[in-house]
Amino acid sequence: MRRQLSRVMLVVAVLILFVVGISALAERGGRDALPVEGSLVPVPGAVAVPVDRIIDGDTLDVRVAGSTVRVRLYGVDTPERGETCFREATDRLRELAGDVVQLLPDARLTDSFSRELRYVYSADAILIDEALVVEGFGVAWRDDGSKRASIIAAEEEARAAGRGCLWTAGR
Repeated sequence: MRRQLSRVMLVVAVLILFVVGISALAERGGRDALPVEGSLVPVPGAVAVPVDRIIDGDTLDVRVAGSTVRVRLYGVDTPERGETCFREATDRLRELAGDVVQLLPDARLTDSFSRELRYVYSADAILIDEALVVEGFGVAWRDDGSKRASIIAAEEEARAAGRGCLWTAGR
């Protein structure tokens, strides 16, 4: 019972720190500021955060409460450095993400590398995970996730159409 109460208190403390941190970002202005009202199409349940830098086609750093947090896109797997389509996927994530993304949690919160796992939306509410797959820059994550079925369908369509650097005819 005591262990369970400790866990609940820890979760509550983390949530309070996260909300306070997001509020502080909005008040500070500058690079860590949230977008000006009206420039964001909110995604229900998602948290808007500024993008710090793009790591590769499926990983980015965001700013939360003055700290950098590494986020792995939940629903897509893009090529690794040295593989075909790596640069194109990375550049496309940079374009889609812009300065602000919206992060939506799902079944798992972290991956085996301790990165935060989130579905990532653009400021105008485009699911970036799915967009990368639709455009042929990545493959769908198949193990779990609430958006898995639609992203798998997007991959099948992109393959059939020969879309993007992954599915160009002859590959």
